[in-house]
Amino acid sequence: MISLGRNICTNLENSSRKEWMETNGIGGYACGTVSGMPTRGYQSLLTAALNVPLNRVVMLAQLEETVSCRGRKYHLSTYQYPDKITPKGYLNIEAFRLEPFPVFTYRLADQLLEKRIFMSYGHNLTWIVYRLLTPPEEDIILTVRPLVSFRGHHLRRQERRFVNTYHELQEHVIQLIPDGNMPALNICHNALVYEHSANWQQNLFYREEHARGLESGEDLFSPGILSFKLSDVEPGFLAATPESLTHPDPMAAAQAEIIRRRALVDMAAPSDDFGRTLSLAADQFIVRRGDGLSVIAGYPWMGDCGRDAIIAFPGLTLATKRTSEARNLLQTLAGYCSEGMLPNHFNEEHSQPIYNSVDAALWFFVAVYHYRQATGDNQFIREQLWTTMEEIISWYLKGTRLNVRSEDDGLINIPEEGAQFTWMDAQVGDWVVTPRSGKPVEVNALWYNALCLMRDLAADFKQPADSNRYRQLADKTAKAFKSLFWNKKGSCLFDRVEDNFQDATLRPNQLLALSLPYSLLERDQAEKALRTVRRELYTTFGFRSLNQANENYHGTYEGDILNREGATHQGTVWPWLIGPYADALRKIYGETKAVKEEITRMIKPFVNHLEEHGLGSISEMFDGDPPHQARGCIASAKSVAEILRVHLELKKGEPVGSHSMAHSDKKQS
Repeated sequence: MISLGRNICTNLENSSRKEWMETNGIGGYACGTVSGMPTRGYQSLLTAALNVPLNRVVMLAQLEETVSCRGRKYHLSTYQYPDKITPKGYLNIEAFRLEPFPVFTYRLADQLLEKRIFMSYGHNLTWIVYRLLTPPEEDIILTVRPLVSFRGHHLRRQERRFVNTYHELQEHVIQLIPDGNMPALNICHNALVYEHSANWQQNLFYREEHARGLESGEDLFSPGILSFKLSDVEPGFLAATPESLTHPDPMAAAQAEIIRRRALVDMAAPSDDFGRTLSLAADQFIVRRGDGLSVIAGYPWMGDCGRDAIIAFPGLTLATKRTSEARNLLQTLAGYCSEGMLPNHFNEEHSQPIYNSVDAALWFFVAVYHYRQATGDNQFIREQLWTTMEEIISWYLKGTRLNVRSEDDGLINIPEEGAQFTWMDAQVGDWVVTPRSGKPVEVNALWYNALCLMRDLAADFKQPADSNRYRQLADKTAKAFKSLFWNKKGSCLFDRVEDNFQDATLRPNQLLALSLPYSLLERDQAEKALRTVRRELYTTFGFRSLNQANENYHGTYEGDILNREGATHQGTVWPWLIGPYADALRKIYGETKAVKEEITRMIKPFVNHLEEHGLGSISEMFDGDPPHQARGCIASAKSVAEILRVHLELKKGEPVGSHSMAHSDKKQS
């Protein structure tokens, strides 16, 4: 449980940087700050996924809340405008905690009021529940004005008549009907009185959007005011949903969600609070897509992403013992394979796959490897995945839709000049920040691992001819890789090779060549490269995307989109890379006491980080320069998955799945 006291909650600058997140397993979410003051346009009480898991629409944006107690009015809400902050409800917050829901405690004279916010799994449904913690000696009245905004979550709303005033479906239900093709919003409640009093809340200011150079102002619509008589026995509640809710029961809904989350933690069986918190965080990223599953790359603004799903796969599913979800996710991704490629993204509005990643399909083989190691389930791989895996290899040999193919030397080449088809994909207009054309080191390490896995699987499947063919392809790739990528002067690997140019830019991509299951380097080379990466790129929260001595290094990720994207892979620190580093340590040195101690030191800073940015989760990235401010998404699938995986492996004393099957490649290739 994360618990924050009054000294933090009433410090506006501090509490406004700490953000909570609730999700519903279908792409919808609710999020906000500990202060209660919205700082981003993404923060809302109900952002519904209308085309699961995307087409996300902000419906219930905020609430204006005031309590009348002992002849005084106490505000619970806080808003910022261009010239002022009013009201200042954050001053009445006594405490905040996650247990597992966001719970606010307000001090009102000698009374304590508790507010809980949570979502029901599998539904676009948010509950806000109010309850006094002590019996009231006189009537205490809470008034709530819902503020709505029917818009895509990337957009902002300006005043116009976009909803009918209201329509009472039945007692204790307000229905708001937007124009266009959006569904109505039902606000179910148990208020004593509803007063129709439509107005606009104008010129709300979002400071985080302003700092990011984005549109930072918004107008929100309110249909009227709900009045509740508060009690320590019967809670007051609102339930916001585009669905039909016939018999709303907030206590039963809360209990169902508590039981569900408790079962997830019990299944993962972490031995400490850090592991338990991250096990719950991992669940937030796994979402439904049709009859299958997908992974939201990061909250609040990212959608589901093929590459991120596969990188996060071992931590989100295998480390947490969610084997059925692991199979489902692999099947879903395989079903989207097209011309040998897996989708990198899906369009937010119509959810169509976008194929612009050279490495997503190659990461798929790594995921299959880890699934096989954890389960030994060759039958599932053969019956459900093998055809897709063969298809991917075939297309990479003859050329994918991006003209990416294996050259005569066996290495994968990206011919398009200025290509950004790898995980380092920052681009603004026509400017590709980190060009990855030619033969990137991590892409070819992934390719080699794909060929080795196919070799071993074909042998298991009694296909000796295919196994021999994949062996020959792997041997050719390994020979060219060792010839072209070793940077003797730098004691590391070149980042990419293009024609006769060997790019000596020091980046962490080579960690993948050191950490992936099938080795490409001799031990002495691997040791040297790992030492170089550790010395030049490691920080408190992970590995820099570029070494500080490089003239293109950017130490801070801030400002407008040009400045931010210009820094994204030019110095920013990425937590997920601690996973590959830990794997490389184990591969080279084994499960020694020194290795375990070093990995433990790398994980330790994230214990405090869980209370610093996205509460209970891990940020997408950090500044390259101290103090390494958290940046990007407040909750990143890759970050959470890899830190969780490494942490659980430390606690259990073995890599995920290593108890089930021995490594199938006994020799250094």
